[in-house]
Amino acid sequence: MTDKTSHSDARPAPALAPGTEMVEPYGGGTGIRFRIRNVKIEGPADVVRVRGGGSYEVSFDVLHDCSECGNAVNQVIVGLAGEDRAQASVWNGKQRSGGGLKVVNAGTHVAALAEDNPGPAEWVNVSCDLVVPDEPGVYSIRARYAQAYQGRLMTAEGRAVPQPEYQDVLGWWKADRPEGPGPESTIGTIVVEE
Repeated sequence: MTDKTSHSDARPAPALAPGTEMVEPYGGGTGIRFRIRNVKIEGPADVVRVRGGGSYEVSFDVLHDCSECGNAVNQVIVGLAGEDRAQASVWNGKQRSGGGLKVVNAGTHVAALAEDNPGPAEWVNVSCDLVVPDEPGVYSIRARYAQAYQGRLMTAEGRAVPQPEYQDVLGWWKADRPEGPGPESTIGTIVVEE
């Protein structure tokens, strides 16, 4: 079931105020896992009103810079508030975003495209399609981290290479968060109008 609120004629507030970023902290330390900015849903805004459910393109910039993550393969996953699973994995890599495509875990059953930037983290743009129900309401798009072995890298360079949507990573949606990502993880809003 999707966490949505009844719709009103008032325009919902932008999910991220202009110039702000969504920050996913590193739970075991003082650092961050990633930051998200410049969210666009089907165009220039992070809040859109649509006449019906369906598939909508979401794009945003992500800066993954987790010095405390060690040698783990990390992901940024996105979906709708209240769902049991994420809908998409959009970034896959080691500590820092940027640096181009590489294959991590090469030669194993968990090989995947990733970024493994040896230099300073770089902002990268990612995109995916999310499916919103036909039922009228306000649907919050949220993001969180995962540390599965495989995720998709949906940068422009990554989208040019066929990649499966790995199902294990999508199951991290409620890992350590029984209700899923909270309001602090909201990056965008889709309003399905009657």
